[in-house]
Amino acid sequence: MAKDQRKAELTAELALARGRLSANLDALRRDLDFSTRVKGAVMRNPATWVGGATLFGMLLAKLPARRKKIVVTTDGNPAKLGTAGKTGLLLGALKIAFDLSRPALAKWAGQRVADYMDGAKPSGRARS
Repeated sequence: MAKDQRKAELTAELALARGRLSANLDALRRDLDFSTRVKGAVMRNPATWVGGATLFGMLLAKLPARRKKIVVTTDGNPAKLGTAGKTGLLLGALKIAFDLSRPALAKWAGQRVADYMDGAKPSGRARS
């Protein structure tokens, strides 16, 4: 009998602890829901938020410009162009090539999608 009574007491204590934990978890979720809290604050005081955003924007606009400059010299000799310079030239050339071939690639991809959607086998076009 004593065991059953003790078991019932422990069960009641556990239920009470779970209830407290659930309430604390709900409160924590409300506290950590920043988007809802910010939206509510903006709805309650819109003029303050707009003024603060304006002031912040004005302060950002008044920050001094970045003055650090990186100077790369080749002394007029392209052979002295370093790895970074060669990589830059290569990437620039690849971008130009991609920009020029983009319409053809778009047409090819559109045709492939249309063939796939029609359930037809790919036609005799060149495959990659």
